[in-house]
Amino acid sequence: MPKIEASTVAEHRAMREEQVLQSAANLLVEGGPQALTPAAVAKRANISRTAVYHYYPSSADLLIGALEHLMAETVHDLEAAIADADEGPMAQIEAYVRTSLASAATGYCAGLIDASAIPESHRGQLRVWHERLLDPLRRIAHDCKAPDATLAAQLVQGMIDAAARAVVDGADLAEVTETTLVLLRAALGRPHGIPA
Repeated sequence: MPKIEASTVAEHRAMREEQVLQSAANLLVEGGPQALTPAAVAKRANISRTAVYHYYPSSADLLIGALEHLMAETVHDLEAAIADADEGPMAQIEAYVRTSLASAATGYCAGLIDASAIPESHRGQLRVWHERLLDPLRRIAHDCKAPDATLAAQLVQGMIDAAARAVVDGADLAEVTETTLVLLRAALGRPHGIPA
């Protein structure tokens, strides 16, 4: 039996799975879905390929696991940023945008992964995470009295995804962030009865 590196077998498995997920997430951010192979994850995590397959039996499962790991971190970071923001929807949208684009500058943004890289059988799992990403934007759009909060949230997320793509492609983070915020303030500010 392999030596465990924690006080219990369950803790060892949880620690090892986190090691696999973090390695997979890092590879995904650095090289995209094509870089995410069980062999590459095993090498990065310094474990056997068999151990990777123990947690994720296929490359598709590994990709989904890595994406869910990254999206969970993103949702946590966004919720924390919004909670720490000043009161009011515009302060919250600013926190959301700044956090999203800072994440893109480090190589990851939820909207940057091409859906065609994800097997159809696994797309439902990611839709759940995308809905969680949109929840704060829906609340903010509702507070801004947008006529359709869901549509407004989707449009805002589309703008953030476009801004993230610009950052990933080399545009200046500060300039992209400020331009995005100017446009969003105009779209969500006074026209809907909320002071800027």
